[in-house]
Amino acid sequence: MSKKEQVDHFDETHHALLFAWIAQAIEEQVGQQKGEDVIRKTVRQYGEERGRRMLLRAQAKKHALSMINYLGYREYNISPGVMNLKISSKPPHAMFRTSTCPWHKAWEENGLISVGKLYCLEIDKALLRGFNPNLQLEVISTLPTGDPRCEFIYHDANLKILNFVLFGYRKVINPGPKAVMPWDYHVGHLFNTFEKVANKELGKVGQQAVEVGLARFGERYGESALKKVMASRNMDFDIVPQ
Repeated sequence: MSKKEQVDHFDETHHALLFAWIAQAIEEQVGQQKGEDVIRKTVRQYGEERGRRMLLRAQAKKHALSMINYLGYREYNISPGVMNLKISSKPPHAMFRTSTCPWHKAWEENGLISVGKLYCLEIDKALLRGFNPNLQLEVISTLPTGDPRCEFIYHDANLKILNFVLFGYRKVINPGPKAVMPWDYHVGHLFNTFEKVANKELGKVGQQAVEVGLARFGERYGESALKKVMASRNMDFDIVPQ
């Protein structure tokens, strides 16, 4: 581990490394096969809870549970300059591509690709399932699995002019910033889900693994970062925060 880095607020890198260090510790405790099962269950639950919060926000506004609204209700903003996202539309579908990703970069720089890729194998479809299981997403390729880029096809996004304007309206005005949660919240939710699933699936061994992974996070980012993460332990992430 490198020397401690001071953290005021979390971002994508903290999210990526907390995930990977806990996942790594779980595999060390119970082996790769059993560990992978628990890790992927965690990502599915985490993603579906995030998707359900998006669903609840859309329902509160009486907005259709369409693909364009799914994209508009996403709960996070990517930090500037860390992803070269390109969107191409072939109605009725839309393809999103990127050859750079802060999660992949964090895992690659820290030798954690083998566990990091488990996140990418589950997260996007889990998010969509939580919002509306009738919508369809194709994950064509991902960087952590050795592909040159991440490619996703969002069925029925239909980014013609009207829907593109609607997408912009959702992101900027309604619901706009109110639907976006800070990375501190997302990192806390990830930890909270890992702890619940690891305890349910592995008992005491699971809790020990979570603590080992959390300790690695603390070694990098310090005591204040640990406290920030652990403050989420008893929060309910299956509801829209007030």
